[in-house]
Amino acid sequence: MMPRVSSGETSSPSAHRLSPLSRVVLIGCALLTVLVAARFAPEGDGSAPADIAHFPTPAGVPDPTDLVPVFSQSWITPPGHTASAHSSAICALPSGDLLAVWYGGSREGGADVALFTARLTGAAGKWTPPVTAIDRAMAQTELDRAIKKVGNAVIFPDRTGCLWMVYVSVSLGGWSGSALNVKTSRDEGHTWGASQRLTLNPFFNLSSLVRNKPIYASDGRIGLPVYHEMALKFPQMLWLTPGPDGTVQDYRIRNLSSESGLIQPALVPLDHDRVLMMLRDRGGDRSLHTAYSDDNGWTWSEAAPSGLPNPDAAIDALRLRDGRILLVYNHAERGRENLRLAISADQGRTWRAGAVLEEAAHHEFSYPNLAEDRRGRIHLTYTWQRERIKHVVFNRAWLDRRLLVHNPLRP
Repeated sequence: MMPRVSSGETSSPSAHRLSPLSRVVLIGCALLTVLVAARFAPEGDGSAPADIAHFPTPAGVPDPTDLVPVFSQSWITPPGHTASAHSSAICALPSGDLLAVWYGGSREGGADVALFTARLTGAAGKWTPPVTAIDRAMAQTELDRAIKKVGNAVIFPDRTGCLWMVYVSVSLGGWSGSALNVKTSRDEGHTWGASQRLTLNPFFNLSSLVRNKPIYASDGRIGLPVYHEMALKFPQMLWLTPGPDGTVQDYRIRNLSSESGLIQPALVPLDHDRVLMMLRDRGGDRSLHTAYSDDNGWTWSEAAPSGLPNPDAAIDALRLRDGRILLVYNHAERGRENLRLAISADQGRTWRAGAVLEEAAHHEFSYPNLAEDRRGRIHLTYTWQRERIKHVVFNRAWLDRRLLVHNPLRP
């Protein structure tokens, strides 16, 4: 507390200055308040979803030519579009198009960073030039608050065909001082409505981030995996209820694990109300962790090491049409110098090695994101060298050809 100065008393500047110890205590108390508020905040009186809807399962029949292995790769970002590009996400749209989103600028966290989108149509066969979806100045205007930078975004449709973008913004500090915002589109991302800020924490609304795609409940709710990153780091589930006007009608946040250091949950809907969660490890285990829900993502088992390594890096997973789970990750305990695939036929309990997509010393290949199109082809986007966003597409025939059936991945 600042010392009081009595009437008529002359004070020196040092008399009004907090001591270093007092400042540390004050900052520590503020951080503790935010942490406790986030970790133990009331989760609302909502009920668990009745069941998980396997939506959006792309419509259409797989191409008969998929009996022949198919693999191709391309760039989403043109050469020199931005000095740095990172954290892409890809979405299969109801029309059959694919839409990608990522952030780019002079560097991660720079004031000039913007979120860009690009589109891949069947007719064109190539990605459209990037379009700015939101930048710092636009976010400031739409949210009516100071914005320091923008970051991670995900895109996904709801069951009415409305397209959602949930993105990170920061008004103060680094990523741990972030908040989440929603934009929606009625024309598959050609135009977007204004940003809507989500208040997920009653104390300063700090430290909510997003990375991976949601699961869907049959009652219309969307279960979006998010995470908290200030002081303790842990995964959460944001249950969104879409409104008829393309905005968020209601939302509730729930904590998913009591273990600190696990972030960026990736969710895979299984069978019979069961959901798999895979988690990035920021702790000392350096292992991908897994947890399961038997009530459609409402409550979860404690997360346990999966036996696969994780160098504190993002992962993604996708349930294939034949029920197997496809995983893309960095197979290392340190560094992001490779990017590889793995397949599980037993709901994530064991894994078999698949193709190595990238591998080069002193390079970075990171932040993968998966989607399946209406023909059953699998699309993957990821960060290449922090310079560009790369796109890879393959079918199950290629995946199985590259699967090392007799080489299970072991701890």
